[in-house]
Amino acid sequence: MTNQDSFPFKLFFQSILICIVPFALASCHFNTTIYFAHDKDNKYVKDSGYIISCNVSDNELRIGTYTPESWSPEFYYDYLKGIKTYKKIKIQNIKLKLEETTDTLKLKEVRNEREYIYSSPNLETIIDKNGRIQIIVSFKEENSDLIKRKQFNLTKFKSTYSTGTFPHS
Repeated sequence: MTNQDSFPFKLFFQSILICIVPFALASCHFNTTIYFAHDKDNKYVKDSGYIISCNVSDNELRIGTYTPESWSPEFYYDYLKGIKTYKKIKIQNIKLKLEETTDTLKLKEVRNEREYIYSSPNLETIIDKNGRIQIIVSFKEENSDLIKRKQFNLTKFKSTYSTGTFPHS
């Protein structure tokens, strides 16, 4: 094969690259999630009888509470890998404190008695300024009128991942 014979092949190959590379690059979109936890590798904070999560999503800060009774024992113990216990916990309340600023977030709603939704018109700025938050969980154990409180100091983490279609399907 001579240089002249390989010229159409090179031109064809270059044309394919010129078409595919921009498409591949344009299809790579990234999403960043923000969450608060004890460590980067575990988005759930586990205690005896309950688990909490704290994520920023859709201009809201969402604190999820999980117990075997509020979800299901299978979901709690199998999927979430909850700590085995005989305690039956009922979450009464969640309080939130931003550790690095005097900003406050307003409790917007409580969904299904297990997800606490906080908001602010300046949520993005507030989250950017605060690398740590404090969550106070108030709960009761079954057959007890005593309300207990547990405080968690959590650190902000960001996780970026691809949401593109090609070649990241």
